[in-house]
Amino acid sequence: MNPSNTIYCYLHIGGELVRDEHGNVEYIGGRREGLSLERSMTYNDFVSRLCGKMNINIVGPTFSYTLPFDLYALQPLKNDEDLTNMFQFSDRFARVYICIASTVEDDETIENGGQRLNETIVGSNSPVPYSARDVDIIMQSRGFHQRCAESHVGPLESSRFESAILGSGHTFSTANDFRDAIYLMSVGGRFRYKFKRNCLKHMTVICVVEGCPWKVTARAVGRTKIVQVHTFRNEHNHSLEDVSVSEPAVRCNRATTMIDDVIRSNPDYLPRQICKDFRRQYGMQLNYCQAWNLKEKAKERIHGVPQCSYKLLPWLCTRLIETNPGTIAEYRCSDDGHFMQLFVALSVSIHGFQMGCRPIISIDSSHMSGPYKGALFSASSYDADDGMFPLAYGLFSSENYEDWLWFLEKLKMVIGEREVIIISDRHQGIIRSVSEVFGSENHAHCYRHIKENFSSFLTKLNSKGRKGKENALQMLDSIAYARLDCDYEVAVDTLRTFNHDLAKWVEENNPQHWAMSKFKKMRWDKMTSNLAESFNSWLRHERHHNMCVFFIEHMDKLGSLLVEHKNGLVKWNGCIGPKTEEKIALNIAKGENYITYLHLGSSMKVSNGKAFLEVDLMERTCTCKAWQMSGIPCDHACAAIRRMGFDVSDYVDDWYKYNLQEKIYSGSMRTLVTHDMPRIDEDGTVRDALGHTYPFLNPPTTKRPPGRPRKRRIESQFMSKKTVHCSRCNQPGHNRATCNNPLP
Repeated sequence: MNPSNTIYCYLHIGGELVRDEHGNVEYIGGRREGLSLERSMTYNDFVSRLCGKMNINIVGPTFSYTLPFDLYALQPLKNDEDLTNMFQFSDRFARVYICIASTVEDDETIENGGQRLNETIVGSNSPVPYSARDVDIIMQSRGFHQRCAESHVGPLESSRFESAILGSGHTFSTANDFRDAIYLMSVGGRFRYKFKRNCLKHMTVICVVEGCPWKVTARAVGRTKIVQVHTFRNEHNHSLEDVSVSEPAVRCNRATTMIDDVIRSNPDYLPRQICKDFRRQYGMQLNYCQAWNLKEKAKERIHGVPQCSYKLLPWLCTRLIETNPGTIAEYRCSDDGHFMQLFVALSVSIHGFQMGCRPIISIDSSHMSGPYKGALFSASSYDADDGMFPLAYGLFSSENYEDWLWFLEKLKMVIGEREVIIISDRHQGIIRSVSEVFGSENHAHCYRHIKENFSSFLTKLNSKGRKGKENALQMLDSIAYARLDCDYEVAVDTLRTFNHDLAKWVEENNPQHWAMSKFKKMRWDKMTSNLAESFNSWLRHERHHNMCVFFIEHMDKLGSLLVEHKNGLVKWNGCIGPKTEEKIALNIAKGENYITYLHLGSSMKVSNGKAFLEVDLMERTCTCKAWQMSGIPCDHACAAIRRMGFDVSDYVDDWYKYNLQEKIYSGSMRTLVTHDMPRIDEDGTVRDALGHTYPFLNPPTTKRPPGRPRKRRIESQFMSKKTVHCSRCNQPGHNRATCNNPLP
């Protein structure tokens, strides 16, 4: 018989559900047998074999089973589908419980979770039945839960951990899982333990109280890593003095199992909140340092050890290219094998950009947190409705000119010979590298950063106080957003009259890269790198994870984003998207009362009450240049188009049209499966199931910066900030932790 086609079942029978005088229900007693079954057998054959083995009537009993990852929840076993599920989700062992007629006192029906039970089955909050082959082993526990019941004190939430070990025969996948169960049991039972013997082959655990009979022994099953409980004496004999000195110890390596689920659902779980929750739920006193270490250990347990994530990077890049042909995933390392740079551009992003995204790319960097820090580089473009379309990203151990040059060279490979406009801040490494790869004339500087620098210069000058600063910033806006050269010159002269040094600052800070009238290339009115900031915000939680987890989570988020944008096509009422419709509606409203004059040919004269402007419908131009610069008809053009009885949306650039949006999101993307992720040997070699090895890659060499690490980036002074309100007194300006206001 092929071992892979068989499964060994532990059969439990003879236990009964008993309710004591306090209303507690337990499954006690019974016996256990073992049976080897074929995975291909039917449910009827299974029942026949089982009943024959246990020597019971085939009519009457009901069956349940538990899964390896949840030993406390019983699953019904009633048909072939349930049997298939048990075989599929159990490795080589399964536990089957045979339920007989209820022996609860007075034949009362037990209610559990809203379901009424009249059979001897066990709910998720009750101990799972176990066997007692040796009569000298004490199977009934007198733990913390029972002691609380006798003293009429409500048990803590940790009391559910008392059944972390079910009894003799309970198996664990590894010795660490067994040690975790021992620790949870000590927390639930409010006692402290010690290992009398602790090795992979044999472990003996006893209570620290002298003379206490509590004892658990476990042994390895053959040459496997599976550990099976052999002896289980689950009864304590403690005096009051013993109880006070045998409180469970705080062990961060073991206690992480108690907060794993919380960290998964709430990555921002604060250490001080962990202290409060442990005191309330488990009766354990933690200091801040212990809580912080506990959270870090839990993150390692969930996401893996950060050092190992770099070792798996070569395999991840190879797998990504195999599953998504056309993807670019390249990394560089130092001569001694330490990680330096990573560039990733998925094939679905490359396809979408080439099919319809406008040739304008916003780039930026943000910090990566974690033990190795580093920087996240990003490149994003716009879809047909001005939505964010992530094109590529890079992970780097630093941020300098060489890093940006390497990233942009890889980005150039993605773009090909197509001319694009790059929008970024004025980081010196970016300015030099963009000039070399894409040309200085194609580099637009983010106006928001220009304005921040101008504001800092104003502060140093201390020119005419706060009101003067506001006026100067408004003058800078007039300079930046002036579309015509004459308007630009007037705005600069106005600023020069206000303060000569400010006008000189504008002239020295390369207005040809940020002022609308001076930038000679088409950039669709995109003045800032806010798109890149949106990318950083989009991955604000993922940036706190290690590289391996970030690699996978980015794919998941990208897939969800692309599906969301593609499904958003149903919201398009016509050939243009909702955002473009809003802009056109605003322009139509502004030009509603404009006077238009028809001329021979395609040109028209439009009066807005202040000046006359010429609109050419054939050339799609307007004297104000707004139509040419944005690709969307301005208010003057809308007035002329409507006067001719045409549809304004027909005069919008094709970059904003429905058919391009369809093409952008017409690609496909396959998920990155990790079921066969290679293991890391003790010597650090990465080896997959077939024995293939992958290049050796170490974490980057880092130097800890002085001071406490920042969790949040330095925000722009122009960024709108939400006022904090205290949840205690409801007053603005502070939070509950710092509130000193008296309550009414």
